[in-house]
Amino acid sequence: MPYIAIDLGTSYLKGAVVDVEQLTLTQIRRGPAPALLPAESALIHELNAEAVVHGVRQLISELLKFCQPCQGILLCGQMGGLILTRPDGTALSSYISWTDGRLTAPHSSGDGTWFDHFADDVGGSATAQRLGNEFRPGLPLPILFWLRQNNRLPSEPFVPLTLPDFVAATLCHATPVMERTLATSLLDVSTGTFPLDLADRLHLSHLQWPELVDFHQAVGTCQINGQSVPVYAPVGDHQCSVAGTLLTPVELSINIATGSQVAVLTSDSEVGSFQLRPYFDRQYLKTITNIPAGRALTAIIRLLTEIPGRDGTETGDAWDYFFRQADTTRTSDVEVNLAFFPGAIAGPGSIRNLREDNLNVGSIARSALTQMADYYSELTSRIVSGSENRRVVFAGGIAQKSALLRSLIMDRLGGEFRLTTSTEDALLGLMVLGRVTAGLNASVADATAHIARHLPTSKEWSLDERPPFPADVVFTSGVRCSRPESAFPRSP
Repeated sequence: MPYIAIDLGTSYLKGAVVDVEQLTLTQIRRGPAPALLPAESALIHELNAEAVVHGVRQLISELLKFCQPCQGILLCGQMGGLILTRPDGTALSSYISWTDGRLTAPHSSGDGTWFDHFADDVGGSATAQRLGNEFRPGLPLPILFWLRQNNRLPSEPFVPLTLPDFVAATLCHATPVMERTLATSLLDVSTGTFPLDLADRLHLSHLQWPELVDFHQAVGTCQINGQSVPVYAPVGDHQCSVAGTLLTPVELSINIATGSQVAVLTSDSEVGSFQLRPYFDRQYLKTITNIPAGRALTAIIRLLTEIPGRDGTETGDAWDYFFRQADTTRTSDVEVNLAFFPGAIAGPGSIRNLREDNLNVGSIARSALTQMADYYSELTSRIVSGSENRRVVFAGGIAQKSALLRSLIMDRLGGEFRLTTSTEDALLGLMVLGRVTAGLNASVADATAHIARHLPTSKEWSLDERPPFPADVVFTSGVRCSRPESAFPRSP
């Protein structure tokens, strides 16, 4: 039963053919997302959502050649951010990305930032708790506040959508809907409904909320290459990627890639010092996101290789060198704070206690990885009580690459772990959801258990072992295949 799976990332569009019955993932395609539109400020991050739709149509058109008969299109994508549409789904604005920073600018009154004023208007920390502690610039409600304050809201009824919602509705020329995992930051987590009173408090008189649906509901059908194919409600990329690791209720997910998150499954809607995100099967993710990881290490590596890079000489594989030097440096008293960007760790970032004898890549690399392990230990304690014995599931390119980092983390957490063997967690998550959509399993938990029994997507490792295959390999029913097989043309 083949489906087309699409992942709408911030910087890329990715797709594949996924057979939810045979458990194969093939014909992986990846290409760049449209660039940001020119803006009056570097803080403003907007793009042409129609260009994204165009790129997705190209991707589907290419994959349909290998997906016969296509059972439908499964989508996941970036949460946060928004595009305003009419109730029929036609665009009234550009897509404002979740990376947008306009609310961090000083308020026009000269008193605090725009986000400070938003928080005051809606009730600050109490409202943050209601929204699952998803309370930061770049999310839909703060952006709606800024648009109203700056007289940029439509004078007609409008619907706030995420980018994947808009793509699905536009492909089908259908009334837009929203799946609960994409409504992250927009739902009152205690009721699972939109916060109507907050919209009133923000004077959003023309706002109309989309219908909330489950992921296995079809948005409509799209016509491509002479075929009529159902498009199912898109889901949040974080939750989909967690599903792709085959996480169970007795496990702790640690994803370490460009960004990083820790997460556990829960049926409890109580919010603590963490984020609470809607998940599947009426469950939630207790999670902490924006943990310094690959983006922060990239900043250090870019600094360490800047001079050779500027004069045109080859720097070699700086990442491999970085991790090798960390491996061979047994101890380091360099002090590293990786909070070079806003996130879960308080900044500012720093590299301190440098002397002539430790001013080298090995000392800095070892300290950086040690500090990362300390972050995971501290942050995990917020979502897992000390009495819980959970197996760790490592996912993401950096977790796969560095046995040392895994070892440092497990030294602090104890217990057992498994390491995912694929870098395609989001696409595998769509395979999990696709089995439920196809009626092969009754729930995401059942689909997870079935795939875990039949598809080698992870393996147990002792702390001194490394994966015996490259990180750019995925499994298709036990058969290795390289990715990506080709890229599709960049959309205009």
